[in-house]
This record gives sequence, structure tokens and C-alpha cells, in this order.
Amino acid sequence: MATISLEAFDANLRGKYVQWIVTSSDNCSLPQGFQDQILSGHPNFQTTILILSKQDAKAWLLAYSWDLTFIPESNTDWSLLLSILQHMKKPILLVTTPQCKVPDAFWQKCITQSVPATTCVALRTVAADHALSLPTTLFYPPLQEYTEDEFVKFNQTLHPLLKVGLQTLDLRTLYKELRGSGASLCLSQIDSRMGYSPMWFYPEINGALRLHVSDLRKILRTVTERLAEAI
Repeated sequence: MATISLEAFDANLRGKYVQWIVTSSDNCSLPQGFQDQILSGHPNFQTTILILSKQDAKAWLLAYSWDLTFIPESNTDWSLLLSILQHMKKPILLVTTPQCKVPDAFWQKCITQSVPATTCVALRTVAADHALSLPTTLFYPPLQEYTEDEFVKFNQTLHPLLKVGLQTLDLRTLYKELRGSGASLCLSQIDSRMGYSPMWFYPEINGALRLHVSDLRKILRTVTERLAEAI
């Protein structure tokens, strides 16, 4: 099998607009890796906001202690929310659920009108039925949550600017290698002058457990040697 060389994702997402793929709109938990990539940054978020739509039947169950939940139903509501953000304690984290249709101008104003900029995360499904603004980074779910064929089909439906980052890669080999290593894929234009670059990340919850199998083997080998010396 050919080896695909990707860099590890290690960028600061504070003040950025990010999309995170979930395999079901009924998912009632934040995506795996969300703790590592979003919540673990510094300083801690002072205000956390969940925006949902009436079509997200179970979204209000997302397991997190939100300071505010909001269901915009008109352009006036989106403008009201932007006004509210000005008076919230910062830094701010804003998350939208998969069925929530957000105006493009809203994301831009969230990033530009606040200091520090609001960190924005849009949860989206693999088969999103509405257009989404281009993010700075797109995170995939753990690859074991969908099949190789689904992975290939989804990537073929991406926005052309996102697809460019994958055009030189064999998607089926990429899927097998990342899934086999326990890693997942993200596409990011942060720190890149060449558009979107594919990178890998571990979609786990606890950053303290970010260890590759080879790392675990080294640790176990060291422990075994030390125990043998002590006997």
C-alpha cells in the first residue's frame, strides 16, 4: 500500500470560522476532537452560545453548559444576535447546529466586529442540503463512522476550492491509511498560501491521550524493561 504523507493539524482556531462534519443531524454530543481543537485553547471562553433551528429536533440536548441558546427565525433575529454579541463577555464561542441556515454576512461580521474575534463553529452533515460559507478549516468525523464509498462520494461534492486540496490524493488509500492509524482528516487554509491543505488529526476527546500506537508500544517497552531491572 502506498504511504500518504500529511502534516498534523496544529493551528490556533480562536477567532476563526470552522466547519465540523457530523454523520447525523440527530447527534446529541459535540464532535470527537472538539475538546482538543476548540475548547482547550487559552484563555477560556467566557461566553458560549448555541444557535439552532426548529428543524434540529434534538440539538438542544448537545451536552455542554451553554450560556445562551438562540433560534433565529428572520433577518432581524440575526441582526439582534450580532448586537447582543457586542455586550457579551469575551472571548466568545458560537456553535450552530446542522439544520441551522446561517446568512454568509453573519459569519463575516462575527469575525470582524468583535475584539477578540468570535470563534465560530458550524456543525454540518455529510449530506448538507443547504449552501455553507467556506470555512478556514473543515474537520471530518472519525472515519469509522462512515464507509470508504461514502467518504469518496462526500469529497466529490465539496466546494471546488476545498476539492483542490485533495485532487492529487488517492481518496480510497487516504481513507484506509487514516482510519487504520486512528486519525481523521481536515482541510485547512490556515497558514497556507496554496489554498486548502489536507492534514490529519486525532478525533479524540482528551488531548492528554493523543498517542499513536507506536508511542504506546515504546511506553510499554520502557515499563517492561524497568520492571525487569527491578526484579
